[in-house]
Amino acid sequence: MPGYAPNRISSAQVKSNLLNIAQTSIYLLKIQPPSDVASFLSGQGYNYSSNGNNLELMCNSATLPGNALVTHEVTNDYMGVNEKMAYRRMYDASLDLTFYVDRTYGAIQFFDGWIDYVSNMSDKRSMKSPYVNYRMNYPSTYKTNIFLTKFEKDVEGSYLHYTFVDAFPINVASIPVSYEGSNLLQCSVSMSYIRYVRENNTQTSSQTQQIGSQLNSQLGINDLAGTLSAFG
Repeated sequence: MPGYAPNRISSAQVKSNLLNIAQTSIYLLKIQPPSDVASFLSGQGYNYSSNGNNLELMCNSATLPGNALVTHEVTNDYMGVNEKMAYRRMYDASLDLTFYVDRTYGAIQFFDGWIDYVSNMSDKRSMKSPYVNYRMNYPSTYKTNIFLTKFEKDVEGSYLHYTFVDAFPINVASIPVSYEGSNLLQCSVSMSYIRYVRENNTQTSSQTQQIGSQLNSQLGINDLAGTLSAFG
């Protein structure tokens, strides 16, 4: 059989198809802590209702999630052939986020406070004792869904929306400080989750409308399109 014959491609097609690349810097993050965690943080002096939007805007980097198929090798079905068969889907172990830290140290207060709640450490004075003990809180009280939306400022209705199911912080990275020149203070956090669900605008029209309504309620905004256009 003859090989595949290449098609002629015009420069206009190259510009429309290959130069229309998505950008990495346009996204929205929504972290909605569970009510028990929000109440705990409020008692520690951090009010998520008034400071949460600022915290989420301070997220200067995030990672779109990945996944993989775990396979086993089959060697005996055909002579000389090794095949791989999938038997399990694996999600990334964590979602990594980095935040700029404002002068009230909101990101550190928020995520350290969340971990304080998980480990049930509310009394700061008793925690200074070398003999303090603790008992972890129940997972249902500190896990929550968080949302990451990737969109394009010049393309109306084009987005990827990720829901991370049962997420909570498992690691707040150490933050170095130094007299050797000032830099922007940043806080890196790893969030554990059990799976993610991706939704996008390639759904049917009814599904797209339903997803848009879900985004509006999940992200706490009334006009998703207006909010996204503000980034333009």
